[in-house]
Amino acid sequence: MSLAPQRLLFLDGLRALAALWVMGGHLYLFAIGWQAQTLWAAQPLNLLMYLHLGVVVFLVLSGYCLALPVVRQDYRVRAGWPAFFTARALRILPPYFATLALILLVNCFVPLAYWGRHDLGLTATISAPVWWTNLLLLQDIYGQYNNINGAFWSIACEWHLYFTFPALIWLLRRHGLGVLLTVAVLLAWGLTSLSGRYPRLPLVDASVPQPPHFILLFVLGIAAAALANGTAFAAWRERARRYLGWGVLLLLALLAAVLCRHPIVDGASAVRFAGRFARVDPLAGLFTAALLVWLTGLAPGQWLRWLFERRALVGIGGFSYSLYLVHIPLLATAYKFLLHWPAYGALAPLEKLLGLALLGVPLCLIFAYGFARVVERRIRWRPS
Repeated sequence: MSLAPQRLLFLDGLRALAALWVMGGHLYLFAIGWQAQTLWAAQPLNLLMYLHLGVVVFLVLSGYCLALPVVRQDYRVRAGWPAFFTARALRILPPYFATLALILLVNCFVPLAYWGRHDLGLTATISAPVWWTNLLLLQDIYGQYNNINGAFWSIACEWHLYFTFPALIWLLRRHGLGVLLTVAVLLAWGLTSLSGRYPRLPLVDASVPQPPHFILLFVLGIAAAALANGTAFAAWRERARRYLGWGVLLLLALLAAVLCRHPIVDGASAVRFAGRFARVDPLAGLFTAALLVWLTGLAPGQWLRWLFERRALVGIGGFSYSLYLVHIPLLATAYKFLLHWPAYGALAPLEKLLGLALLGVPLCLIFAYGFARVVERRIRWRPS
């Protein structure tokens, strides 16, 4: 017996919050850089420097949303795998290539390296490796050529994870959730170890797809979909209902403790924190997966789902992919425009942040909404 289809609006709310976290993080870095705030009232802004965790949320959500209809159809893709991959390609590739084309067009007139936040960026001429890496979505393998739009590495990573989805669903259907999670942990550990031992693979001068542990985040999303919606786990959900909220809060407390133990206060500490991604990301992914299971079990009117299902959040979630793609070049444009005003350069860091937010946030939201209407929604197709 399959569950009746139901749209879970909180998924759009979570997408919106993740996209806004990433956008807010880049806005903070443009205006202030890797410099933590010490004034107590401004310290919550330091969370923006952990914008990488917003990408973690996106990956877990991706696994959940892809697995949700499969779980509801007895762990099978009724439309067939060719239709699945066609739908995924039409979902992710047109907005990506449209963004790439727009950036390259702008670069013909104003090289992005001139007005970016740092020297890493486009130049007047683009080398052949940069062309091919970005056209073939290989930024997670050839990271040294990901200098057109920093956000592109995660698009390449997700695109490659799609090709593991059939095997992961087969494991889940034939051998159960425990085997799937065990295989994911072993794969994440093995690929991370291989990447540490061989940062550049011989002969091809490429790396293991980065970050190698993201396969575990993807599987955590799939596991959350199975636990929250699968008929096989109905009895478990009934028993765990009263404890799920406490488990989510415990995981949140553990994650907060890790962030407090390894805070980002400057550029050097940001580099050290990046070295701990393989340990921090799975904890953040586990928290996100547990939150998804908890939210799915709540009635739509309950307060927590009500928070995530606010109309504004759901609306932004509808074009969050476009917002993720275009926000960096738009923020760079706004930042460079403000730097032409001497008064802006003389402002205090928090005042610079406020000024850039007042210009950059509406610019990103309005442009991303129109971009999604033209490029994303007109081309999207989902098999029945």
